[in-house]
Amino acid sequence: MKQLYSFFLLSILFQCAQAQACLPDSVVRDSAVGVYPKPVTLTNPNGGIKTPACIDKPYEFVFTVKISDTVSVPGIPIPINLNNASIATTGAIAGLPVGITYACNPPNCLFDKNTIGCLILNGTATDANTPGIFRPVITLTLSTVLGPIEVMYPGQFFPGEYLLTLLDKDCTVSSKDVNTEKELWLPTVSQGWIYNIAQSNKWIQLLDVTGRPVYGNLSSANGVFDIPSQFSNGIYFVQWTNASGSISNQRIILTR
Repeated sequence: MKQLYSFFLLSILFQCAQAQACLPDSVVRDSAVGVYPKPVTLTNPNGGIKTPACIDKPYEFVFTVKISDTVSVPGIPIPINLNNASIATTGAIAGLPVGITYACNPPNCLFDKNTIGCLILNGTATDANTPGIFRPVITLTLSTVLGPIEVMYPGQFFPGEYLLTLLDKDCTVSSKDVNTEKELWLPTVSQGWIYNIAQSNKWIQLLDVTGRPVYGNLSSANGVFDIPSQFSNGIYFVQWTNASGSISNQRIILTR
């Protein structure tokens, strides 16, 4: 009888462990509302996804989600009441390497107001991927008294970027230039400024979608590059020379 009891107890514990894809970070319980770690921004340059993935190696990274009972929405002068926040259980995170998916705790990915939960990226990136920098974006639905509001995280309401570094099979480099990920400009969808983590660029210019220089021979203060107000929304390229003399390009989207 004792052995049978032990068997059932172990079965229950195993099922509970299976049901909990991840555990939220209890430290976040007393923090401000948001997803932790927060995205990389001008004021949070060391944030985001700090654990790199490797091709053909199992990967896990946990986000902690804290939900309040109100949410601030641009265009509405006061916070509005929030019922919950949710994401679809599949297909709600764009920009992940092939082979890496996600799961939630709670399993239905519905986070009630005034609670904390978690979201885990897991899986094994396949060799269908090219090593480099990936930018995951979560499609989040906020259930409010005004109806559902769909937002992107990071996005217009939540500025910044998540940068997931995918290394090769040897877990050594993510590109031909091992310093590339330290010289990225972000956010790639800009509202008028971009920020460079390396802060060591000697020369910068802005190119239009055809590759024609439209604003150049610039320097940035503290890694910040302000895009002049006369430029209309659209796709541009930032071209820069770094401290070692290498010239690089990166596409950005301007949307004010």
